[in-house]
Amino acid sequence: QLACPLDLGCHSVVTMGSGSLAAMAVFEAEFKDDMTEEEAKRLVHRGISSGIFNDLGSGSNVDLCVIRKDGVEFLRNYDKPNERPFRRAAGYHFPRGTTPVISTHVKAMKSLVVEEGDTMELTA
Repeated sequence: QLACPLDLGCHSVVTMGSGSLAAMAVFEAEFKDDMTEEEAKRLVHRGISSGIFNDLGSGSNVDLCVIRKDGVEFLRNYDKPNERPFRRAAGYHFPRGTTPVISTHVKAMKSLVVEEGDTMELTA
């Protein structure tokens, strides 16, 4: 069972992050019960790719996490559809002042409060 910390109602799938709307559109159109693991991987790959290509705030590679009864498998860099064609060996250096600062405003915060919540109950 998937649990989402947001109050989104009950869905068969959960998407989160800036590309979540694009991913959810793919999931809602193509999700079906009793998918094989490979079908599910392809679906998640298409959903994440949709987020990557339709949201400027999303990353550039597809990572998958397969959750099975006997354990978890992380598939880092399952796909890298936007790999950079070149990289400078020395990296990039931009001298101070390259981008002018028009104005600066710093607001002091009194404190940061983090409240502990109740444990989320999951029912099958």
